Amino acid sequence: MMLGDWRQRLLALRDRLFGEPSAADPLDEIEVPIEEVAPPGPTPLPTEVPPTVSLTSAQVPDQLYNPVSKKSKATWKEKTVDSKPKNGRRSAQKPTPAAKVKRLVVGAGRAAKRLVAEHNEKRSGDGLGQPSARPTGRDQVFLNLGIDFGTSFTKVCFRDVGTEDSFLVTFDATSAHDALLPSIVAVDKKGTLYTADQAPRGAVLVPYLKMRLAGSPIGEDLPVVDGVDLGSREATCALASWFLARVLSRSQEWIRKHERDRLRNRVPVWSANIGVPVEHYDSVAIDTFRRVLGISWIWDANARLPKTVGEAVSAYRRDVDRLEGEVSDFHAVPEIAAAVQSFVMSREAVAGIYVYFDIGGGTVDGVAFKFLNHHGERRVNFYSGKVSPLGISALASALGSGSPRDIDDKKLKRLVSNGNVEVLADFEHRVRQLVGKVVITAKQKDGRNWQEDAIQDHQTTRKNIRSLGGLDRTRMTPLVVFLGGGGAPSAWYQTAISSTYDKFGHFGAGVPPYQLLEVAAPKDLDMTGLASSDFRRFAISYGLSIPFGEGPEVRLPSQFADAEPLPVRPNRVADYLDSKDAYD
Repeated sequence: MMLGDWRQRLLALRDRLFGEPSAADPLDEIEVPIEEVAPPGPTPLPTEVPPTVSLTSAQVPDQLYNPVSKKSKATWKEKTVDSKPKNGRRSAQKPTPAAKVKRLVVGAGRAAKRLVAEHNEKRSGDGLGQPSARPTGRDQVFLNLGIDFGTSFTKVCFRDVGTEDSFLVTFDATSAHDALLPSIVAVDKKGTLYTADQAPRGAVLVPYLKMRLAGSPIGEDLPVVDGVDLGSREATCALASWFLARVLSRSQEWIRKHERDRLRNRVPVWSANIGVPVEHYDSVAIDTFRRVLGISWIWDANARLPKTVGEAVSAYRRDVDRLEGEVSDFHAVPEIAAAVQSFVMSREAVAGIYVYFDIGGGTVDGVAFKFLNHHGERRVNFYSGKVSPLGISALASALGSGSPRDIDDKKLKRLVSNGNVEVLADFEHRVRQLVGKVVITAKQKDGRNWQEDAIQDHQTTRKNIRSLGGLDRTRMTPLVVFLGGGGAPSAWYQTAISSTYDKFGHFGAGVPPYQLLEVAAPKDLDMTGLASSDFRRFAISYGLSIPFGEGPEVRLPSQFADAEPLPVRPNRVADYLDSKDAYD
């Protein structure tokens, strides 16, 4: 095999792998001998010196040399001849010694192996052309925290943006099923701040921080500690900032401890999203939430968390003026927009009108939305949103439970079976009022006839379902009502929601029958230690783990006015006076 053929194939291989080389490509400087083995003894110069050129990969000739004599075994170093030789004479090329030939061949082989190895490393990894996950000293890993700041409990998921997988943060829980951090700040007699799971005995508990931020406090009045009224507006904001900063730092500590392989030799770059009820997100309350998030981000980023409630209030006053100059990657996101993330991004999701109720510990948050999918561009139009203190703990408290924050589905079932009938009836009526408000407001804004039109755009739409006997419920496309949150499996809440249809006369209002469903768990969430049905508790935190701006476009209820009323259908029976000849 001739070395000229070897170099030609090497350059062609490089071009296929890496594209056109730059002018400074190292392979262009490799010295290539004419033949594999130089002859022994001195090599005579040819009678004529062939012109030589500096080759690039785009100029590979059929033959890399043009020997003057077939008997010549000379080797040549390719070099461009000076167009203006000294003294007007063109000097001949010096032959390459035989010892030089072997060194050049070895050098060329090493260069090729290095380039191919670099290319293979870039193509390795997940087999999809993504860069290798092998860390280097300069690598970064982008991690986004999804914080479901619940009324009673806070849940956190994190997402590796590079691998597009989400995982639960379990804090100090012994199992993933117990990965619930109470949304409570504890204050001892000296004013020192703690999360509820680390609080000393006898500390004052400040619960329902989210509802206090929204201006809808739940529970009893709070005392004065360390010279601060814990129930004041300023104290509420400072305590909420402290709590969220603590959640950020504890989540990061947990990830560093339990995800060492993911962070090995890589610098984590953090971002975070937090959920806010749609009703509050679409109101002036969102400004308060954003200030609280900004302060918590500053405290966590600078690792200077206040230790006492007095320090927290003072630090909040000081830092609130700095927010406009600070860059925060901590975003507020509508909660149920996050809760339906796994549904709307699924290939099986059908465009149409949907309702979602998140039944939490302290509140029930309900929305109705229109999901649109135009050639892969997804949008969620929220027509209505309502949140009320009607969650599991609120129901348990109304029934006289001594520890409403520790309630679960089994305890709730026992309380309901033995509870006061009048109290239960009043609470059920309030749940129905919330459901009716959400559904009817959405129908007024959508403007379509939900009973005669297919409100989910199935392949086989059911139109013209009016018959001589009136509308037939069995032929209507149902209104899908998703249930989420810890109270979703409760038979009592399911009955309260579904009974709204008949109790509030929704059939006569043009609403099709309800179909209660749960959102399925996504494939990119690690559910180790959990059943798929447990996803209802973590649906919001999972959706929030998706980086800000990567989900569907969201429009809020205030952006939609009530639609024009539908035109009255003309009487299909001909008037007798206008067509009496047909009856005579």
